[in-house]
Amino acid sequence: MDTRRVAAHREILNANISALRYFGLWTPFPESSGIFKLFYTFYNKIMIALMCTFAGTIVADLCVNYRDLMIVTDDGCFIAGVSVVIFKLFNFQLRRERIENLINAIHKPVEILRCSSDRAVVELVKNFVLYEKTTVYFLSCLGGFLVVAVVLFVPTENGSMPIRAKYPFDSTIQPMHEIAFFIQASAVTTTIVAIMAMDTIVIGFCRFTHLQLKVLASNYTNCRNSSSERGCLELPKDNLATSFFRPDEDFVIRSFVPFDPEEINEPEDNFTKRFRTCVKHHQRLIKIVDDINELFGSSMLVQLCASSSMICLTGFQAVLGAKESENLMKFAVYLGAAFSQLLCWCWFGNKLIYQSDSLATSQWFSGWEDENDISPVAVLIIVSLIRTRRSMSLTAGSFYTMSMETFIAILKSSYSFFALLTTVNEEA
Repeated sequence: MDTRRVAAHREILNANISALRYFGLWTPFPESSGIFKLFYTFYNKIMIALMCTFAGTIVADLCVNYRDLMIVTDDGCFIAGVSVVIFKLFNFQLRRERIENLINAIHKPVEILRCSSDRAVVELVKNFVLYEKTTVYFLSCLGGFLVVAVVLFVPTENGSMPIRAKYPFDSTIQPMHEIAFFIQASAVTTTIVAIMAMDTIVIGFCRFTHLQLKVLASNYTNCRNSSSERGCLELPKDNLATSFFRPDEDFVIRSFVPFDPEEINEPEDNFTKRFRTCVKHHQRLIKIVDDINELFGSSMLVQLCASSSMICLTGFQAVLGAKESENLMKFAVYLGAAFSQLLCWCWFGNKLIYQSDSLATSQWFSGWEDENDISPVAVLIIVSLIRTRRSMSLTAGSFYTMSMETFIAILKSSYSFFALLTTVNEEA
């Protein structure tokens, strides 16, 4: 297989892992020496301590000013955002080996699909890679703007920090002011890089699982060897160019696509063999989604709580500080970050549900009724249809399913809490 092709496919994944490495939040490079690995371990502890210290100073400020509702809500936004990053980071650190196994389980079949002889499959993979790059560029621009806005554009007065915090020293005098500013700027940058990289990696898991479900659905409808030939692998083309505006016929798969090189030269190519191969990959994808939920379900639950809190508290701050035009950028940035992050998770969760639900239709139109001996085929169809009754979805713990319905419900809950805070503030 062409290694350049693999590199192109994993370009975003590798970039995110490298970003985590450079900020001390992953593992050192495999070729690193023993001394460098020891230094990297120390570097890792420093970066985590930096973020925890940053969160601690905000909590301290909230405790000191707990009677001021404006300060409490302002600190609450940052505490919610930083807490979810630290939680996800510890989750990534503790489950790194399992995450690496999941990367291989998801991306290796996609590398095979990139070499498919069916042009529609290649175009489909390229289209998914294009959308992944677009999502990453958008999130990176949003993250970079957030860093600049928080560190440089948030109004400060009398030597105060860009973000409210309580330090065990006077941060308004030199050189303590510079030390406190360095802590905040470094922690904010590290926090945003970490959340962007980690979320992009997990969203990539969902995206390429969705891709494989899409190919699997076409394989179910192409199980008749009399009407659909079995696909093979060919040398990948160097041209990876594609665009958002492609006609639908470019993505119509007309062959039975292999997910594994061993599936190419099957000595016995018939409907039953193909259908059982589809069921095997269906089971594999179910396990992948289960692993995603097991590894990241708690992180998604914390994300929902944090995004809901940030949307609510930011809206409340905007109402209280509406007359202060210099705060409008801060409110817009906070709200945009929380809203975009929540929308991304729910959007990709919804796509996964929709694609997994379409498998039942694909199985029914697989051509099973044309088989001569329908009895064993009917049993196979029934068992596989029963399996499709369980939707493959992202779950936030055992409480929520990541979908657009959940997105709307979270917005409604945030608004209800916002209305409660506004009422309490008016009566106070």
